[in-house]
Amino acid sequence: MRAKREIELFYERSRSRRNLHAKRRFAYVICGDSISEPTGLRTKVKTLYSIGEAYSIKIALPENCYAAQVDLVMNPRKRVKGYISIYDYEGKLVLRMKYSKLKFRVSYGDSRYKDIFSKLINFLKIPYKNINWRKP
Repeated sequence: MRAKREIELFYERSRSRRNLHAKRRFAYVICGDSISEPTGLRTKVKTLYSIGEAYSIKIALPENCYAAQVDLVMNPRKRVKGYISIYDYEGKLVLRMKYSKLKFRVSYGDSRYKDIFSKLINFLKIPYKNINWRKP
């Protein structure tokens, strides 16, 4: 039996001093139909913007489970863009989707993980117009 490998995920909620920019980073564990926040060793890390908090979370995933890292930034015009990354239980990046102008597109990985990605998007209720599954 293999030793479980730890994955480092991040949680961040920060904003600029004038409230023009904001950054959100969330981590989720996807096992079957259940989506939950990870529990593990939390270590404080530096935030991108001056006001807020950030943690790194180390977790060990069981087999057939996936970890998701949602990384979004809001600009002064209130437009949101960012990435959603999905990792397997070994910590390898299997899918990364870019989010911009209410559209998702594959920036890295394989589109056979689209069921896991769709579950996460529906759970988070992120608005979108289109999802492009073709690899660049």
